[in-house]
Amino acid sequence: MPVYRWKTLRFNLVICLALAALLFGLTTSALAEVINFKKLMPFVDVKIPGWTMEGQPGGTTISQGAMSVSEAKAEFKAGDKTLEISVTDLFGKPFPMMMGQKMQMETNEEIVRTTAVQGFKAIEHYNKKDKDGSLIISVADRFLMKIEGKGIDNLKVLQDVAQNLDLKKLATLAK
Repeated sequence: MPVYRWKTLRFNLVICLALAALLFGLTTSALAEVINFKKLMPFVDVKIPGWTMEGQPGGTTISQGAMSVSEAKAEFKAGDKTLEISVTDLFGKPFPMMMGQKMQMETNEEIVRTTAVQGFKAIEHYNKKDKDGSLIISVADRFLMKIEGKGIDNLKVLQDVAQNLDLKKLATLAK
């Protein structure tokens, strides 16, 4: 993994931990262990028709006091288009997502809306000008499965990729 990617990953996880501490405080009941990133890697190590994986999947598990975060990710390429698929276990405990209410917004530049993927709540975002998008899926109110695309023509690309993910199997790890 290039140094800049590691620094970005580490920074994102530290930010997640800080936000978790802010949102849930340390008064929350005892949190369970997060799933180690090695057990999450098979969920991002997937075959996607028309895409080639760049390198090997990677990840990290970080604990700070009572808070823990674990993440696995993989990168894919198809010509000039890129994808990053990641799965994150936050706190090792179910948490309610803010994706519960239906929402849709469209402007000349972007689309943001809630949706469902394989029966799980999700939110999708697409920037028309930059041709960048993301699809974030809440799996069993514990895991966040995120698909980010750069150079993609529309959200259907991300939706099609999501159909290659075994979200139901991932949900069984939440128990």
